[in-house]
Amino acid sequence: MGIAEIIPGISGGTLALILGIYERLILAINSFNLSFLSLLKEKKIMKAWHHIDGNFIFLLFLGMLVSIFTLSSVILFFMKEYPIAFKSFLSVILFLSAFLEPLKPKISKIFFLGLTISLVVCSLLYLLPEKEIVNLNTWYVFLSGFVAITALVVPGISGSFILLLLGSYQSILTAVRDLDFSILTAFIFGAALGLLTIVRVIKLFYEKKKDLLMAIFFGLIVFCIPLIWTNESGGEMQKFHLTQFFLGSFLGGALIFLLQKLRRN
Repeated sequence: MGIAEIIPGISGGTLALILGIYERLILAINSFNLSFLSLLKEKKIMKAWHHIDGNFIFLLFLGMLVSIFTLSSVILFFMKEYPIAFKSFLSVILFLSAFLEPLKPKISKIFFLGLTISLVVCSLLYLLPEKEIVNLNTWYVFLSGFVAITALVVPGISGSFILLLLGSYQSILTAVRDLDFSILTAFIFGAALGLLTIVRVIKLFYEKKKDLLMAIFFGLIVFCIPLIWTNESGGEMQKFHLTQFFLGSFLGGALIFLLQKLRRN
């Protein structure tokens, strides 16, 4: 999930669904509520820890941090040196995952309604031009964090791509590199508030309109696949590029097959 969050075009929420931990993630984040604060106030630390599924949250985010710091350079290498293989690898993973549980489509009016909603959202993403704002004010950084964090729990939509659309991608990365705490603090507060807000909306849909929610997620994943290829220059693919395409596709399919076997076990 950590690696997914730094790649424009794929979201951590998608990986959570593929790995079978999505619903547990939503419930864990949603448990940061008044009951949790009350347990902390009463100094019932262990009860508070179990209330938020602390072991799960800790290991998940530890894994995300470790992957970001240890594998980012590897991911960037493949993105630069073998872009076709890398993008076809991601595309196959996303496409196949959309036809597996819990996203496996159930044809109905609700499914087509969800598909329409996701198509409208993705169309807006395609139509909005990418831009870069040089001087970001604090409130805009806060808004960027609030909006971009939705990609952590909303499958299909990439947080990095949202930051590109908002014009704050480069500035946020520069702030991380330079440890600009004024920007990072505003971004983190916005992200925290956005995360606590969106998980409550998703939990409500899970309880009341799960079929519609899964249909929207299915559409977001499928319709957002072209976002992975938006930076690819035009022209005919050379033979070497075709080799990359088929190799990446094969590895993506093999990974999904392996993950499905691990989930069954």
